[in-house]
Amino acid sequence: MADITIREATSVDFADVAAMHYPVWRHSWSGVLPNEVLDSLTSPKRWAVLLYPRDLSRPGWRMWIAEAGGQLLGMTIFGPDPDDSEQVELDALYISQASQRHGVGRLLLAKVLNSDPGGDVVLWCAEANGAARRFYEKNDFHLDGRTLDWEPLPGVKVPHLGYRLRRR
Repeated sequence: MADITIREATSVDFADVAAMHYPVWRHSWSGVLPNEVLDSLTSPKRWAVLLYPRDLSRPGWRMWIAEAGGQLLGMTIFGPDPDDSEQVELDALYISQASQRHGVGRLLLAKVLNSDPGGDVVLWCAEANGAARRFYEKNDFHLDGRTLDWEPLPGVKVPHLGYRLRRR
């Protein structure tokens, strides 16, 4: 992958980001949640019109995208941790299927780390998402003892583990 550009996304990018993000999100959650639950949770249009604007309206929250040759390769959303504003919370990091394992994830992660070089970086990862857990562990994130049961629908619980990259 040559000539990759990392830039901050604008609202004009949201539809294209959602079109890339949604199938990768579905793939990563396949086997963690039943397809009928995934179908009921969201859609690319909902992300572009409602969720991205809502998430990015929080003070300090940003979306950055990676692209090359006019093609969107990946995205990340991050901002101040709501529990500790000295930390950065990484909310999303998704790379298109065709661009995975080519360093795009590391480039976007570097953007997150360089955005606020002081505090720790924290994130939540589904316990069953082995690929994401391996990526973060390979990039110096460690389990930090936090746990969370995400309940996307009543009666549907997804165990999550907290990860932390210590930078102090």
